[in-house]
Amino acid sequence: MRTTPEGIYAVKGAQFQAIELPNIHEVRGKEFMYYGATNLFPQTLIELYNTSAMHATCINSIMAGIVGDGIEVIGNEYINSAGETVDELFEKVSLDYTLYQGYALNIIWNKERTKISEMYHLPFANVRSGKPNEEDKVEEFMYSADWNNLRKYPYQSYRAFDSTDNKGDNASQVFYFYNYTPGNQTYPLPSYVAALNDISLDAQVSRFHSNNIANGLAPSMFVQFRNGVPSPEERRDVYKEIERTFTGTENAGRFFLAFSEAGKELQVTPIDSANDDYYLLLEERISSRILTAHRITSPLLLGIKDSGGFSSNADEIKVAYAHFEGTVVEPKRKKIMSGFGYMLNLSGYNIAFKIKPNKLVNEAEVQDTAPQSNIESL
Repeated sequence: MRTTPEGIYAVKGAQFQAIELPNIHEVRGKEFMYYGATNLFPQTLIELYNTSAMHATCINSIMAGIVGDGIEVIGNEYINSAGETVDELFEKVSLDYTLYQGYALNIIWNKERTKISEMYHLPFANVRSGKPNEEDKVEEFMYSADWNNLRKYPYQSYRAFDSTDNKGDNASQVFYFYNYTPGNQTYPLPSYVAALNDISLDAQVSRFHSNNIANGLAPSMFVQFRNGVPSPEERRDVYKEIERTFTGTENAGRFFLAFSEAGKELQVTPIDSANDDYYLLLEERISSRILTAHRITSPLLLGIKDSGGFSSNADEIKVAYAHFEGTVVEPKRKKIMSGFGYMLNLSGYNIAFKIKPNKLVNEAEVQDTAPQSNIESL
């Protein structure tokens, strides 16, 4: 804000904040490792998931591919006293792994401490790692419903999963599974990390267009009164009247009617906005980079029709999904099941786990292209 002899003028602008990679570090006096500068990097990933339509569709499509039609034989069996089935738990950990590249489970041992009696999903964003010991091993994890408000939601500590130390209070443990990323030994980075700013840009462009429509006057013209500088109260009244009359979609097409003395005419200056081609190119760039980050080769897998492609949509879906299954879905599914399958083994499910694949198009068309997944438990 700047004060001049003529009056008070205020200028307010929005600043684009680029998303930086999380700074994983220790803080003196804290028992847990910080996941980002403010310990809220997972919450940033949730916000991106909730605000970028393209990114959310990619995440959901990958998760749906991993889960398929569920785990054969045992998928409908209950895994905890809350009434969750194995398939329901598998779906939750698959979504977490796709979003964060990690997942967490609350493991409850039976009274004899010989077998896992129950497993519960823990939202990965709500779990923090304790500090590694001298052997770089994490011995405990902390859980809070809201890490941004620890006064109201203080964290609870749990023993890290250990089948040899599960007596007494250690009967309730946290199994914390994540994929290794270079330079990070405590927390993971998502597989799409290189496109975080493009995902954020997608959400901001959407908000920009929404605000452009809701505040129709703001980007289109500059109104200047040439009959002196009114008082702050009068300026507010004039601003509110113009805003009420001309902004919003329902006021599109209205006109000004001005009366003035000679030499003091109202001056309205149009403000040229970027042309449609600019936004089309920007949208194409954003979409391309988000799809690339998720390794999705065809927009048709997300239900987005493209003018090019194969001789038919079914042909493109078959080939694209076969590639998608082999390079994205199957590797993630194997990673998830390497830990989840081990926990199921310790729960008494000593079988070979088999995922029923999705059917994207007519079964007769895809039987030779989409590979079936057979995953052996550890």
